[in-house]
Amino acid sequence: MATGLSTVEPLDAGGGSGKTQAALKFATRHREKYQSGVFFLNASSEQALVADPSRMCESLRLGNVSNKASAFKEWLSRAENTDWLLIFDNADDLESVRISRYFPESSWGHIVLTSRDQGAIGTVAKEGSVLDRLEVDEAIAVLFQKADYLSPSAEGYEEAKVLVELLGCLPLAVDQGGAYIRYRRRTLASYRRLYEDRKNDILRFKPRLGDYDNTVFTARDINFEQVERDSKEASTVLLFFCFLDPSNISEAMLDRACSPQKRWNRMGEMLELSPIDAGLNSDLLALIKDEVVFDDAIEKLLSYSLIHLDNDFNSSRNFSVHPLVQYCASQRVPHRAHDDYDHLGRSYLPHVVRILKEYDQLSEADACPTPSRYEVSSMLLAASRFSSTSWKRETINRIKQLSQDENDAYLKICVAHRESSVLRMLGEGTSSNKTLEEFVHSTILPGYNQLLEGDARWNARRGELVLSFAENLIEAGALTAARHELLQWKPISPGSPSSMERIVLRGRNITLGKILKFQGHFQEALDTLDAVLQESEIDSFYEGTDWRRVLLCNIGDLYCELRRPADTQSLVAPELKRMIDSGSQNISSGRRLQLTLAESFIRSGMFVKAEEVSSNLGKVYSTIHDPDALTKRGMFRVWASLARIAHLRYRWNEALLHWNKASDALRSLCQQDSPHSALVQYATAYTLAKLGKAPRGGLNISAAKAKDLLKTGERRYWIAGFDSYWHDYIVECVHQSLGV
Repeated sequence: MATGLSTVEPLDAGGGSGKTQAALKFATRHREKYQSGVFFLNASSEQALVADPSRMCESLRLGNVSNKASAFKEWLSRAENTDWLLIFDNADDLESVRISRYFPESSWGHIVLTSRDQGAIGTVAKEGSVLDRLEVDEAIAVLFQKADYLSPSAEGYEEAKVLVELLGCLPLAVDQGGAYIRYRRRTLASYRRLYEDRKNDILRFKPRLGDYDNTVFTARDINFEQVERDSKEASTVLLFFCFLDPSNISEAMLDRACSPQKRWNRMGEMLELSPIDAGLNSDLLALIKDEVVFDDAIEKLLSYSLIHLDNDFNSSRNFSVHPLVQYCASQRVPHRAHDDYDHLGRSYLPHVVRILKEYDQLSEADACPTPSRYEVSSMLLAASRFSSTSWKRETINRIKQLSQDENDAYLKICVAHRESSVLRMLGEGTSSNKTLEEFVHSTILPGYNQLLEGDARWNARRGELVLSFAENLIEAGALTAARHELLQWKPISPGSPSSMERIVLRGRNITLGKILKFQGHFQEALDTLDAVLQESEIDSFYEGTDWRRVLLCNIGDLYCELRRPADTQSLVAPELKRMIDSGSQNISSGRRLQLTLAESFIRSGMFVKAEEVSSNLGKVYSTIHDPDALTKRGMFRVWASLARIAHLRYRWNEALLHWNKASDALRSLCQQDSPHSALVQYATAYTLAKLGKAPRGGLNISAAKAKDLLKTGERRYWIAGFDSYWHDYIVECVHQSLGV
């Protein structure tokens, strides 16, 4: 802080973070700059701080003065003594030890203080630095130096990188890890294995010879014990944070967990539960809801640098915890108490992963209460909608393992519905149908309570399974059979369906509209889907966003088919803008909206805009690892759109490149013998002819095969534009070139 006084720079961090070493390193590196002297004071207590000015007076030969501190400050304030550095080390108790009384009244010199208390930034000084962890390269250098690895190989460097990241780049942990490797003659790989298997023992390691006052565990234990003595509330918050993902614990998430929770009851109506009835610990709820008490607890944790705060005043606060702080703190909780902290994070994927890891550890110790199994299964059901294909598979498998001994029909039907949806997205229609078989054609399953027959919630869940089964039939091209299945399901009281059944009816009507669209009955399909949209505008119970975006896409596609692309743009653009503003335009429903918008631009002849949207989408799709079938279909649509744009603008080389990529996308879907593949082969053959590369006979072998494919089966309109006007256009082009 430089406001007419000396510049003050706090270095804040928890124990083991290297604050003192950083201050000493700074003093050594800049020794020549401070010709008047470098002074190191112990600020851990008032007694220690009082003693140091006496030593300074003796070193500076200030004589026998009565007030050593004042004499030392006066010397620092002299005009001839301007180049000095004053270091206050371990200034952790800023309330009891008022270090500002020792600051000289001068505008020169520099003051550095090291403290666990992050409150030093903004009070003692306006700005400062929080030392939480080393940079990866710095941590590797410390590890190699301490382990005495003089000439590490490239493989050794990569192993060291994995190891320091495992240690969270905490200076003390990295330093002591290197010491263990050196003293015990371990390799990096063997130390990592030991750390993963015996973390408790490794973090308590202290070399027999050396200058270590504390191990990682004892350094943290000192802080934990002090927090437990000072504030029960701060201790509770810290332990709670230890069972969530360490990197981003948002206050918005905590507020949401402490709000009333909505659940479906047996009548198929929404029931509002208090957070306590939903399973949240009452003491934790009271603590978080009391903003003053919660802020006091946060301030105490910040004062020990046990947590860190993202100081964004324009949004809710976000907290983070170092992974080693999490681990060491969690070891202080008895296994029987762990279940009190397992109820959050259902919509926050990193926290789900963290809770699942904790559940596994409890299960291995036979310390996990039975109710937690149902809670974890419910959490995983929600989480299975997000992230990668491998994560979706893993969550489904874990839910099935957790629920295999459960006789809860409602949970089992939810699992079956989710598994069938995931398998369909992965292109595994047969397996998806097998999952649904025992449910779809049975009102009540053998062995289940017959009272479920009048349970509207159960009936609605069965309706969701029928929808999933119909989607599988649609994927197989059995549109008439899909329509038949959809019309078989009905609410228990058709004249007055429950709210949950009304949502299923909405899904059924959307699927019926899609069937009409695929059959080429575009106006009838539009009337059906538009009725759903209009109903959703006046019915507040139609909550959620993804289903509505899918509905908008289907209506937009139909506008394109009916030569009303401007209506598509008016419908889709506002929703897409909202997603762009929130940064969510590249999730699945956002990509689908962009595909529809690109098609409307093609239909309008706005090729530059269409190309821009499609090219950007191509970049997004290319970053998706382990894509499912839905993603692969989206990728095909992108390449087919870019190929059509180039084709219609007579850019034949570019068109050929994109048609080839579209063909590759179909092969990844195992659709090389589909009508879509036939159209791609027709377009490729025509493009080759335009480039002067067609065989003498006109059509090449693949195009001749495509011609046969287009003649077989009933025509379907799966992709807007491509299966309708483009089909007619490219077939006509090829036939004209052949003189047919």
